[in-house]
Formats: sequence, structure tokens, C-alpha cells
Amino acid sequence: MTIQKKTGAAVPGQAAARKHIYPGINCFKLLAALFVIMIHTSPLTSLNPEADFVLTRILARTAVPFFFMVTGFFVLPKALADTHRGLLYLKRIGLIYLVSIVLYLPVNLYAGQFRDAGPGKVLKMIFMDGTFYHLWYLPALLLGFAIVWTGLRYLPVKAVCILSLLLYMMGLPGDSYYGFLKDGSFIQKLYQGIFHISSYTRNGLFFTPVFLMLGYVIFLQYQALGKAEKPERTISLPGQYPPCFSLKLAGFAICSALFLTEGITLKILDVPRHDSMYLTLVPLMYFLFCILLDVQGPDPMKRLPADLPLFIYLLHPLFLILVRGFAGVTSLDLFVENSLLHFLAVAVSSFAGAWLLAVLLDFIRRKRINITS
Repeated sequence: MTIQKKTGAAVPGQAAARKHIYPGINCFKLLAALFVIMIHTSPLTSLNPEADFVLTRILARTAVPFFFMVTGFFVLPKALADTHRGLLYLKRIGLIYLVSIVLYLPVNLYAGQFRDAGPGKVLKMIFMDGTFYHLWYLPALLLGFAIVWTGLRYLPVKAVCILSLLLYMMGLPGDSYYGFLKDGSFIQKLYQGIFHISSYTRNGLFFTPVFLMLGYVIFLQYQALGKAEKPERTISLPGQYPPCFSLKLAGFAICSALFLTEGITLKILDVPRHDSMYLTLVPLMYFLFCILLDVQGPDPMKRLPADLPLFIYLLHPLFLILVRGFAGVTSLDLFVENSLLHFLAVAVSSFAGAWLLAVLLDFIRRKRINITS
């Protein structure tokens, strides 16, 4: 989901008025939104549970880091150049989150999720976990963006890179590597204390900053590549310039193999508490994002609304509930019992609903412009 109005950026080293379109990035936004639906519907469970685990608990885990990197690449540079734009971005994310909370409030109340919930639990849901299972992304983005944005204003890029990577490493034992903690140990008790504040280390403190920084570092690398002189902010992680395309492909292939091996091995060892944070996910995302940036040609997504992936992400749990309700009312249990059909029904209805909402909002926006002009 793309939480920005435009999906282009000025070509490094050229006039700011000229925009460059990244078809690879734009296409992967839609694929990443579908990955999120896969995570919540497990489409291959009826066919092969092991294959479904590889798809939804390993490969699809690239979706959210990708969205964070899009923000790091496209939004962070603008926020650093203009504080007002950064504040407007945070305001927009906050407004989207507020609307999402209100949208899912009836479902929360129906499910009794606020029943016997004290002030502490409510605050935890709002500021860390999200008030619905997929909404954690928005407070994580708000917190992570604020941390990285502030860090980059006062610290060298390299220092913020190291700090964000250290935070990610600290989050690993609370996620995919939790089972390696010794029962009753001080470290395990420390993480259990963290879970009283945030149910997962997959949050805006431990998870988000490294991928925002990864996107920003790639921006600086491509900026340096397009300029004869050095950019204002020099970097040394992972290099002054992006690697050549053949090295990107080789790095992506190696990291993909390591990523699959890591995820499957941890599953066999039965150590993950959750499965969002992997060691090899960080280098994999670097190579993947660079490859997507290098894709050239026409943009297949240009005729679709820019906010379509965002709306798919925000709305798909509602359509998941509607699909299950439809199956119950019509006794068409196949839409629930067949995992692949269930996924397709949720994906198609989410796409249609998100598209209609995007078109409607665009129509209202144009109407307001015509009235005020």
C-alpha cells in the first residue's frame, strides 16, 4: 500500500520538474497488497500446508518491508528537505489511521475486543498493536518515520543506519528467534516485559526503522549515481553507488536461497514466536528494491488509482468477513473451506471495493476543486 499521492520522483541529477516513473515499483505495490491478503487467508492450505507456509510466512513477508522502503525512498528525502512536508505526511498517516480505527470499531465491539480492556490495553492497541490485526502497520509507520526522520536531522546517515540495524537485531529474539531464549532467563523476562507494551517486536521501534533507512540509503545511492558531484549526504553503507545489475541479480538469488533456508529451518526447529523478522530479509530487500527500480518500460499500473494498494490493504479484512458471511448465508461453504477459492474471493472483492472507493474519492476531490475554482 502506498501512502503517498504520487509514485514518481525527480530523476537524480535532473530538473525537479521532470518525473521518473518506476513501473517495477508500482507493479510490486499491487503484488505486495496481494501478499498481505495471502498472509491472512493462507491460499494453499487446502492443497499443501508446507507450500502455504513458504508462500505466506516467508515469501509474503517481503510485502510490509517493501512498503516501508517505498516511504524511505520517496518520502523521507522530501521530508528532510522540507520540514512542513514531513509534518503533512505524518498528519496524513495519522488521519488515515483515525479513519481506519473508526471503520473497524463496529467489528471490534461485535467481537468483544474491548470487553474488560483497561486503559493500558486500549493504549497498547492504539499506539502499538493497531486496533485491528492489520492496522499495526500505521502506528508502526508513524513511530518509525518519526524516529528515522529525527535521527537523520541530527546524526550522520551511517549512524542512523547502524542504530536502525541494531534495533532490528534486538527485535529478532522477540520474533522468529524467540525459541532460542532460555526459559526463565533474564533476557526472556526482558522480552516478556516488552510484550506488555507491544505484543510483538514487529513494531515501529524494532522493525520499521531499518527498512525506512534501507529505502533512504538506496535513494542516496541512486542520487549519487546520477550526479557528477557527491551528494550533500555521503554514505558508506552498503556503498557509495548501487551495484551493477548483474551483481544485484546475483545478490538477490543468493539472499533468496538464504531467506528460504532460514525461514524453513526456524520452522523445523519450532522457535518463532512470530514470523515477520528474519536475518536475511534485510539484504534480500535491498537487492529486490534495487532490481525493481531498474525495471524500465511502460507502467501497467498507470491507469489504476494511485491509492489502490493502500485501499486494498485497509479494506481486505472487511471483505474477508463479508465473504465468510456470504458463504454462511448461502451455504456455499466452498468459499471458506477451499483456501484457494477463499483467497480469490477475498482478493477480487477487495480489489473491486478498493477501486470503487478510489474512483469515488477522486470524483469527490475533482468536484471540490471545480466548486472552489
